[in-house]
Amino acid sequence: MASIFNRIIRREIPAKVFYEDDDCIVIADHRPKDRVHLLIIPKTETPSFFEAPPEVLAMLDEKTKLVARRLGLENHFRIQINNGYGQEIPHLHYHFLSNEGSERVHFVEE
Repeated sequence: MASIFNRIIRREIPAKVFYEDDDCIVIADHRPKDRVHLLIIPKTETPSFFEAPPEVLAMLDEKTKLVARRLGLENHFRIQINNGYGQEIPHLHYHFLSNEGSERVHFVEE
């Protein structure tokens, strides 16, 4: 069965999309833990951080920088990665969180 993230990528489930390209999709977390709470999700389904190929991790790092730059939050964010403990969806994703800059988040798709 496809993860909820795959269903979002295929547009079977709606999501607030901040950014998307061939490699990843960045969406709003539906239960935000901070003023800005985005999920950076690779389109390649990878169950966990430890199972991720180096090129997927490198891509996620670059997309994190892209998101921070687009929001003007280069020096004011944190990243959370759950692996096993706390991981609700078995599809690697980064949580991008900041308590500033929520007025700068403009979604391309809602």
